[in-house]
Amino acid sequence: MKIVILMGSPRKKDSLNVCKEIEKRLGSDDITYDYIFLKDYDIQDCKGCGICFKKSELLCPCKDDIYKIRKRLIEADGIIFATPVYAYQVPAPLKRIIDRMAFLFHRQELVGKPTLIVVTSDGGGHKQVSKYMKMTVSGWGCNLIGSINIISPMYFDDKNNVSAWGYDEYYHTKMLSMINKSTDEFKKILHSDVRKVPSFYDIFMFNCLRSKTFTSQADYDFWKEKGWLDSNYFYETKLNIAKKVFGAIFKGFINLAGKRLKNKISNVNKSV
Repeated sequence: MKIVILMGSPRKKDSLNVCKEIEKRLGSDDITYDYIFLKDYDIQDCKGCGICFKKSELLCPCKDDIYKIRKRLIEADGIIFATPVYAYQVPAPLKRIIDRMAFLFHRQELVGKPTLIVVTSDGGGHKQVSKYMKMTVSGWGCNLIGSINIISPMYFDDKNNVSAWGYDEYYHTKMLSMINKSTDEFKKILHSDVRKVPSFYDIFMFNCLRSKTFTSQADYDFWKEKGWLDSNYFYETKLNIAKKVFGAIFKGFINLAGKRLKNKISNVNKSV
């Protein structure tokens, strides 16, 4: 079993140290760890041409290491996304990866992949970054197990921080408990064949993502091949009445809006 850790930080410090604690908790009896330090790879900026959306990501004009990383993510049994907070966002190496693999919001290749998010900060911004990363991994179809948000100066006792944020033993104990709890749940899911029952957020995201099939033939063909076009979610699962009704209403809205947009695009093309 292989866990891929996508390290968004250009430094090997707090985010890496938290991941090492997770690794220690998971153990190494039947698990190998594949750390991808993005700063060590050649990843070019997205050119915004949209060719990956309209036709295929294989036609991307950027020739770099993006597909090496994509391959390792697809082959992983579980993924950990680790990032610090830079100006209330993820740092450039990770943002560049998300931009370049934006086609995964259209054609999800990581459906059901157990995932953890690790966010470290010097004081603020971790909630905003965690929310952004949740949207990203959910949009890629991953099974988000949990988000671990750590204020580093309060958690690590060797920071020698002179700001208002200083080491707090209670905070450290609380966060360590969160790390252990999320890691244990992650490990349980890794060794289980039981699929996650999607939340209302998951169902909402699924239908939003399905809307792309009305404007992209590549997306339509991919979703049709997967059998997702008329399904309630990426895979067969039992939904309670409330989720079924919510999904049906939102699905109807997306279908109506999507068909109108498709017709509008078609009429524009005919007039050109």
